[in-house]
Amino acid sequence: MTRFELPGAAERRRLLEVLEGPPEVAAPRLLGMHLVRRVGRGVRRCRIVELEAYQGGDDPAAHTYRGPTPRTAPLFEAPGTLYVYFIYGMHYCLNIATEPRGRAGCVLVRAAESLDDALVPRTLSGPGRLCRGLDIDTRLSGRHLFERDAGLTLREGRPPVRVGVSPRIGIRHAADRLLRFFDAESKAVTR
Repeated sequence: MTRFELPGAAERRRLLEVLEGPPEVAAPRLLGMHLVRRVGRGVRRCRIVELEAYQGGDDPAAHTYRGPTPRTAPLFEAPGTLYVYFIYGMHYCLNIATEPRGRAGCVLVRAAESLDDALVPRTLSGPGRLCRGLDIDTRLSGRHLFERDAGLTLREGRPPVRVGVSPRIGIRHAADRLLRFFDAESKAVTR
C-alpha cells in the first residue's frame, strides 16, 4: 500500500469488533493489526506487537481512574477514538479507546514492527519511539481511527503465533496486573 486508504465498510466492521470491549479483551485481539499513518505525501505502515490495557475507573494506573477531565475526554468516546498525551516533557503516547461511549477504557500502543523499508528495526519499539516514528502528537487526540482527516487508521493484519502476557511496564499503581500483551516472537517488543 503506497497510498493512505481507510478500510472499506466490511473491514471497518470487523476492526470495530476487534476494538470494542473491555481493554483486556481488545488488547490481545489488536496484536498483529496494522497502523497506517499519512506523513506528508508518504505513508508509514506498521504491525502492532505490544499493547497495555487500562481499565478506566477500576484501574488506579489509568488516567481516567478519578473520572473524566478535559484532557481525558477522548477516552470516554466511541471505540477507536484516539487519546495522545505528552509524558516526561519529551514523549507522546498513543492510546485507543475500546469501551462504549461514556465508559472509559483503552489500550496503550507500546510497540510495532515497521512494514516499510523507511524505518529501521526497533524504531517503533516503545511508546515514545512509536509516536516519533509515526509523527504522532496531541493534535490527534480526540480524532477517530476511521476519520479520513485524522491521517491514522487501523487495518487488518495477521495475529501473532504466540501471545505473551505480563505486568505493565513503568507504573506504580496496580503494577501486578497482567495487562501487557505482546507478540512473543517479535524483536520489536520492549524488554
